[in-house]
Amino acid sequence: MRKLERPGLSPGTLVLLAERTGEIAAAVEPAAEARRLWERKDKAAFREIRDTLRAMAPGRERCMYCEDSAAKDIEHFWPKARYPLRTFDWLNYLLACGDCNSNHKRTRFPLDDSGAPLLIDPTVDEPTEHLELSPVTGRIADLTPRGAESIEVFGLNKRDYLVRGRQAAWRAIGRMLRDYDEFCTQGDWRRALQVQEDVCQNGFASVFVWFIRIATGPHAAHYIQRGYLDSRCLAILEKYPDIKGWL
Repeated sequence: MRKLERPGLSPGTLVLLAERTGEIAAAVEPAAEARRLWERKDKAAFREIRDTLRAMAPGRERCMYCEDSAAKDIEHFWPKARYPLRTFDWLNYLLACGDCNSNHKRTRFPLDDSGAPLLIDPTVDEPTEHLELSPVTGRIADLTPRGAESIEVFGLNKRDYLVRGRQAAWRAIGRMLRDYDEFCTQGDWRRALQVQEDVCQNGFASVFVWFIRIATGPHAAHYIQRGYLDSRCLAILEKYPDIKGWL
């Protein structure tokens, strides 16, 4: 996961969402009313919502949790089955793949003693404060209880294809940075810009964030010595500091 920015919606769509929330709050059975209204949700409004979520999503409309699979589900961070008043809350919507949403998270939503979520919301939280990537193993380690719960609930280490995908993404970043340097040196700006676009559209966007943190951090030499980081990448990041702001 990486931090995502949430833009606003049009006034008309926000008014519609507020109206639906009011209807649920006034209902005798809020959960049943939430289900009924969700099944009949306004197509135009939710076309805007889905398009906005797609634009927010990492890479090529990747899942906001695992960052690998195509994201097709409008996911309720606070599950609508347990929190019907959040059914039509724009701030409660994320874009997720079916595996994360339906097979792993489902209605699991652990809370701490104060009632706050123990899962990471990438539009609110900075995931790197709670999670850390090991480029050696491709696995994600927890830095906090919220990180541990998120790894477990979303199955971030249980799916081998995610682990292998992060390892591949790490290796690809090194190659792309070397290509970027070569094209810039040659003055081939079109291909250099293509490399930048490839990095930004690549799956596992958070791997790039961790790559930059590790390559510019105090333990870079350790990863160079072990062969997981090319020393040329450090020189490239020094030469082109704008790379650090690509994502």
